[in-house]
Order: sequence, then C-alpha cells, then structure tokens
Amino acid sequence: MPLIKYFRKYLGPEKLAEQTEQEVLINDDPPWFDSDSASRRVTKELKDPWARGKVVELIEQGFTIIESGIALEMCDQAAAEFLNWKKRNEHALSKFREADGRLMRIINFHQTLPVLKTLFSRNRSLALQDYLFKKETALYTSLFYEQGSAQPIHRDIPLFWTYPGFMYFGMWIALEDTDDENGPLEVIPGGHRIGLIDRGAIAAQRFNEPMTIPPMSNELWIDYQDEVARRVVEKRLTKKKIYVKKGDVILWHPLAPHGGASINDPSRTRLSFVLHTTPKGVPVFHMDVFFDPSRQVQKHARWTYSNFEGRAIAETGPMSIGHGIEYDFSTLK
Repeated sequence: MPLIKYFRKYLGPEKLAEQTEQEVLINDDPPWFDSDSASRRVTKELKDPWARGKVVELIEQGFTIIESGIALEMCDQAAAEFLNWKKRNEHALSKFREADGRLMRIINFHQTLPVLKTLFSRNRSLALQDYLFKKETALYTSLFYEQGSAQPIHRDIPLFWTYPGFMYFGMWIALEDTDDENGPLEVIPGGHRIGLIDRGAIAAQRFNEPMTIPPMSNELWIDYQDEVARRVVEKRLTKKKIYVKKGDVILWHPLAPHGGASINDPSRTRLSFVLHTTPKGVPVFHMDVFFDPSRQVQKHARWTYSNFEGRAIAETGPMSIGHGIEYDFSTLK
C-alpha cells in the first residue's frame, strides 16, 4: 500500500480556533540552522557540550540520537498501558490488524493514553528543539507502532509544510530495543542537504492549475520521493540503519530522508512512538499548499492547544487507527 494512504487521517476535522487574518505566502528561505554558519553559531551560543554536540550533529548529518532521552520506566509504563488497552478492546480491534496480526499504526494515540503525553513533555530532546525553533516546542500529531514500519525512504515535508517554512521535526522514541530482526529506522545521512526540490515543477506535470492540487495526492507523493531518491543517488549518499535502545530518541531534520528497514522476524514487535513537533502556534499544511508555492495561507495555527505538564499539545483530533477505516473510536475503552 502506498505510504501516502497512511497519512490520510491527518486530513480529518481539526478543532479550530476562531480567527480571521491576512494571508501570506510561504517563502523557501531555509531556516537559520541550515545556514553555512549554523554550526559555528551553535558552538558559540551553546555552552553545554552535550547539547552543542547533538545540535551540530543534526545540522550536519540531518539527524541525531538522544541516548536515554526518556526514562526506561516510562517506556515500560507506556508499553504496558498499550498492551492493557489492546486486551480490553481485543474484539473491536480485529478489523484493524495487518496480515501478520499486528495492529495498524495508531494516530494521535496520546489523546487516549495520557502516559504517551509524558513521553513528549519529559523528553530530553525538547531543549534541543526549543533552541532550534527559537520558540516553545509543541506536539502536533503522533503515530504509535506495534511493529516496524518497513517504509521506503521518504521525506515527510509534503505533509508537514509550515509557515514559516521548515518549522517541523520528527521525533522517534524507541519503546523497545531495535535490531535487524524487528526492523530499525533507516536514514540517509546528509540527505537533508540536497535541497527542497522544485515541487512546483513536479506538480505542473500532473496539474494544469495549481489550485486544483488536492491536500493528498499519491501521484505527487511518489513523484516527489522519486526525485529525492534520484538526487540521493546523484550525490552518492548511502542509507544507514540506526540501531537504538529502549528510551533512546531519534530527532530528524524536516528534510531528512528516512524510512523503516525490512522486518526479518515477523513474530517480533518494535514498539515505538513517533511525534511530529512544531513551534506553538505554527500552522501546518498539506500537499495542496506544499506543491503550490504561490498559494497564500494563514499565518497562525487554526487549532487550539491544551497544556500538559507545561507543554503545549495541539488539539488536532482524536485517536484513530489505520488507513481511513470508518469507525467510532470513542467506543474503545
């Protein structure tokens, strides 16, 4: 199944804040952390050697690993509460299983299991993100995986295009150790440096009028990822498997190509929690805006935020499972 179908739930109704404002264009100016002088700036500004090293690593290779980014007991609690929830709802969940019996990915599961919010609010990587964003980091949406994703290498950016541009990070939390058997995360070190790519030109090959581009287009998704792959080969960049331990966090750049390695042992789980973060108040747009650079947008997020342990969590919708399957998830207990 094309990867794009996994994200359709992001286009569901969002809890909107009432506001009217002037619309603006999103320019393609890179964020400060993509400037040629970014690493030198970080070296001067950050006195803590650990934080300095992690930020420079993300700037230069497109991702960084925060070892023990979350306490092991919190990982164990999250895993235990997931298994208890799964057992309580065993009959209802039968329609949401993959061919191997594992559950499909769960979207915004933090809205159902509050323990997952603590994996965000108490995460060691937030200090790094606050520094990079130069604003408070907020949780936008999340994905919970029971097993490895086995996704092809891709960039998230067509689904997380922001105003200002590039104000998004992917934050992957290991709730179990990863290895070759359960399918670790894969990245292309340096792949964030191949540029945004002329997505307007890509869209023009399929749509005569930019305003007809839909929020989700499997064809545009494939075209864009194919061009990313072509440039990765052109630059002679190589894929790397990232092996991490329970409690480790992988933080990746908004343009970092990443995916999931194949699962060699289907009997193994690989519990993980993925968070998509932005600065609080920053709006997030989808493919209709990303592939139409001339489209004007609102400057502020239209959803409200709740507060959890001093951190902002966007109210972008309740929990759901799978690929657009209609179901009243509020009936799950």
